[in-house]
Amino acid sequence: MYYIDDSGIPSTGLALYTAVGVPKAETARVLRAWQELRDRWSRDHGIPPEYELHANGFLAGRGRPGGRNPLKIERYRMAQEALDVIAAQPDLDIVTVYTQDPAHWGRAKRRAYDRLLRVLDQRLAETGENAELVVDGDGSEHLYDEVHLNLRPSRIPLPAVAVPAHASPWLQMADLVAYCGCQTIARRENRQFMWGWYARHLPKAPAPERC
Repeated sequence: MYYIDDSGIPSTGLALYTAVGVPKAETARVLRAWQELRDRWSRDHGIPPEYELHANGFLAGRGRPGGRNPLKIERYRMAQEALDVIAAQPDLDIVTVYTQDPAHWGRAKRRAYDRLLRVLDQRLAETGENAELVVDGDGSEHLYDEVHLNLRPSRIPLPAVAVPAHASPWLQMADLVAYCGCQTIARRENRQFMWGWYARHLPKAPAPERC
């Protein structure tokens, strides 16, 4: 299974996708580790386990999870702890690709998703496996079906299924990784504290690939 979320900066044409892959036999074990993290957050920070971790808003200090408003430094530490939990799972496969087209962000998204499917298909061919895809969304984005039907990846028989991120811990993991990858590439001054997070907290993951 690969769980996919996007990030980017429309005003600059930066578009990025991250896929977090897990063998189906390992899903329960990884989810236990993630649930243990969320239970710690509940005990230590008062953040309910069911609260959706959406990196953009959470790290910007928006939202009052559980009725309280953690300090930004507290949120930063929690996000880094979440990345460390993801990195500690030996069976997870993380792939991030990006591109930039200042004239047309939609075109950049399409190109980045196309490249993501190509990379995943190649990896799966090398291991002799097939995969299913889940992407954050409500089913209204036609890009995923269109790119899949055009590419027809041999190891990914079906287009991605859209699932709302609030219903999937996996998509929340992918969202956090994608957001960190985006800040690594964009290097915006107001997110300078995040520039090194991707490399530091996900040392085994390949660097984001430009296409």
